Amino acid sequence: MREYSIVLPTHDNDGRDLSVTHTALKRELIYVFEGYSATAQTGGWLNGKGELFEEPSIRYTVASPPESKGLTTDFIVSLMAKKYGTAANQQAMYVVIDGTVKIITIGE
Repeated sequence: MREYSIVLPTHDNDGRDLSVTHTALKRELIYVFEGYSATAQTGGWLNGKGELFEEPSIRYTVASPPESKGLTTDFIVSLMAKKYGTAANQQAMYVVIDGTVKIITIGE
């Protein structure tokens, strides 16, 4: 099995609650991976302009067989990060693919 994580803040950069986005992500993770684990956390980062973003978030972790039919699981996870990062009005998304961190740029 391979392990994947996506970190999604609880609120967007304007302070809006992202509960609906979290519910949609959880349902999609269950549909695609048949389950997930969720861990509440807090983290921070600086964007290219030097602005500090500190935010509570939830890390969703899923497991998948090494080989998937059709699209690769790495691609599916990256696509989900872009989809939910856009829905959450994020500049970037923190993703872990088999222990390797990947920062996926969404927009600025």
